[in-house]
Amino acid sequence: MHVNNRGCIRRLSFRTLMASRKRNAIAVLTIALTTLLFTSLFTIVLSINETNQNYQFRGVGTYAHGSFKDVDDEQIKALSAHPRVKAVGRRMVIGLCTSGAFEKDYGEVSFMDANCTRWGYVQPEVGRIPESGKEITMDTRALALLGVTPELGAQVELTYTLADKEQMGREVTDTFTLVGWWEYDELLKVHFFNVSEEYAKQIEAMAMAEGMHAFRTDLSVMLSSSLDIENTLTRIGEDCGYSVGDRAGQLRIGVNWGYTATQLADTMDAGGILAVIAVMALVTFTGYLVIYNIFQISVAGDIRYYGLLKTIGVTPRQLRRIIRQQALMLSAVGIPAGLLLGYGVGTLAVPVTLSTSNYGSRYTTISLSPWIFLGAAAFALMTVLLSCARPGRIAGSVSPVEAVRYTEVQQTGKRARASRQVTPFAMAEANLGRSRRKTALVVISLSLAVVLLNLLTTFVTGFDMDKYLSHRSCADFVVSTPDYFNYRGFTLTEEDIRPVRENTEQSLGGFTYGTGLVQMYLPETYWREEVEHYLRDQDVDELLSTARRDGEKIALYSQVEGLDAALIPKLKVLDGDVSPLTQPES
Repeated sequence: MHVNNRGCIRRLSFRTLMASRKRNAIAVLTIALTTLLFTSLFTIVLSINETNQNYQFRGVGTYAHGSFKDVDDEQIKALSAHPRVKAVGRRMVIGLCTSGAFEKDYGEVSFMDANCTRWGYVQPEVGRIPESGKEITMDTRALALLGVTPELGAQVELTYTLADKEQMGREVTDTFTLVGWWEYDELLKVHFFNVSEEYAKQIEAMAMAEGMHAFRTDLSVMLSSSLDIENTLTRIGEDCGYSVGDRAGQLRIGVNWGYTATQLADTMDAGGILAVIAVMALVTFTGYLVIYNIFQISVAGDIRYYGLLKTIGVTPRQLRRIIRQQALMLSAVGIPAGLLLGYGVGTLAVPVTLSTSNYGSRYTTISLSPWIFLGAAAFALMTVLLSCARPGRIAGSVSPVEAVRYTEVQQTGKRARASRQVTPFAMAEANLGRSRRKTALVVISLSLAVVLLNLLTTFVTGFDMDKYLSHRSCADFVVSTPDYFNYRGFTLTEEDIRPVRENTEQSLGGFTYGTGLVQMYLPETYWREEVEHYLRDQDVDELLSTARRDGEKIALYSQVEGLDAALIPKLKVLDGDVSPLTQPES
């Protein structure tokens, strides 16, 4: 026989809850503080992630998920219509500025549509994007280098070389009308000179008449998710009937490595995943212990009342439901309060957290992701339900007779009585010894809170920039010509370096000498390690099948460099001995 008494149980749960308002206030505060912990933690982590992504995107030059490189109009039409593609942007580079004022900070002359402009952080803060004729937009530093005052309608004379990433032509000088500009961003690697599509097409036609190929157009795309970008782009290309790869005739793709999902896919291993799981388990367990203690005290205080309920027919299952419903009622008040307070605390903590980083306040981003609130609420609710599970079992398992004489004191056997002086310390010690389990839980709760604080402090301040840079450079700075930093080779003489030597205190100094590319023959294992940095697995196998061989070894071009004797000791030697490099020839 089934009796529908859920309504009665709910009323009983509510009235029991209302009978202990002070205890309820403590429980609500505890739940709110636990939720605050989750919310502030999620806010800080997601905000740091978005700030890092924003920082990386500017280094990449766009926050588009990826791109299809060197596509024609037919391919653009087919790829743009694919259901996995949410938005597209076109860009066509027509020239490079690498001389004169832009010898050190080179620039690119290109057409970008509205989407590409917005995704590339080059949306004019004043004015608009070029629409027709010889209209142009650029950043404020480029204007300063050209000696032009930022004014709408100003005339800008610009000299550039006809070029894209695959061909070079002659120099062109044109005068443009300035229709917009934006503040210079030092993270963007180049100066972007954006022109109208009409002008770009005219220059392309002129270049083709002079024997150049059509300038390449890249199609930037936004997908529904940043997860698995490379495979998604590959599937899109294949669905449209194209072979995707890096060989001639294949559709080439580019993946935005600035996205955290892309970086994790390349670097995250089993150890990293286990570390993330361990931290989340630690945070959850900390909240569990705090809330569990509150419900344990509540049940212990009402155990006689629960015993009386059992005498009138309330089942253990119904008692557990009463406690669970009380927990949900308290959560309905505590969790929303904790979400609001936690987000406020996280928002204030993010700038402080990032103040020791190299991001700077300009790039700090406070995340507004709904996952902050959904995740924190879910973790808090799960923690509350876990915390009230055991107290509910205790209330349901105690018989009415046992409930009358229930006590939390743990009997540990007879002990001899000894007379001792009654002091506050002795009373505190005796009280802690009454319930060793509860004492242990409280100590663990306090310890875990300290552990979490230590983890957060280590996470924020544990990055040593000097140690990080020591693995990438053996000196405080490198001096060379602009060509070296633009990967176009370099030439530097002792005469060039003399002013630097005369005006700096040096503990280390030396030259490196480039000798060009030489062909080496490597065992297949080492050959694959080198090539896989630049190609996907299937392309490596294709290249291997056509590579030149010398027995079991495979040919590979490598850059050979010479080092001064002062730099030789800075080499990290994996095997062998480099001392013969510093010894004179006999």
